[in-house]
Amino acid sequence: MFDKYFGFLKSHDEESIIQSLLDHAKIDSEELHILSQMLTALLKNDTSKMDGMIEQINRINEENHKLFETVSDHIVQSNFDFQKQYDLLRVQQRIDGVSELIIATAKRIMIAKNIETNIPTQLTPYFNTLCELVLNSQDLFIKTIQKFQVSRKDALKLIHQVEEQENFVDNARAESLEVLFRLANDNQLKLGDCLAIEGIIEYLEDISDAITSACKSLDWLLIN
Repeated sequence: MFDKYFGFLKSHDEESIIQSLLDHAKIDSEELHILSQMLTALLKNDTSKMDGMIEQINRINEENHKLFETVSDHIVQSNFDFQKQYDLLRVQQRIDGVSELIIATAKRIMIAKNIETNIPTQLTPYFNTLCELVLNSQDLFIKTIQKFQVSRKDALKLIHQVEEQENFVDNARAESLEVLFRLANDNQLKLGDCLAIEGIIEYLEDISDAITSACKSLDWLLIN
């Protein structure tokens, strides 16, 4: 597993550590795609494979948790000065925060599935938009890390794009909540269903916030 995602870091140079952060972000992307499949299954009321999907997300996270810690160890053991170590650790920890929110969101989706939440079809396009925007944000973050070692000017431009993407996510969240609350006011939703749906929407937006936060952490490395 270590070979698959990180390769053995034989040196503590910045390039090796940035590569490990990139691999970590790619794992998050893999988990996000599974999360998107879970949500699609819930929207279509085709929940037979959802238990397997969340198990897959948990398995990926559990198998790699110690590996993520290994990245921190390599940063601490590096020959960088304190500030560089701090900046690298901040990026690594915020990327790990994205992973944790993916799991939290998957659990919210499973709660909705377990209580047999009825998601009105009016909300489907809003959920699809949210998922697409979050996936796009993660793709942009991955591109930012890839550009970091090649062109820091291009990396900075991509950081700004991720920040702009976050605004789109905020708007999509607001629009979906407006539709949700209107349906609730019209008595088209049970209270539990309304709360379960709201939770999923909020957690999707939290993932986007975490991606943006991790991406903006690269700013400090660019300064150095």
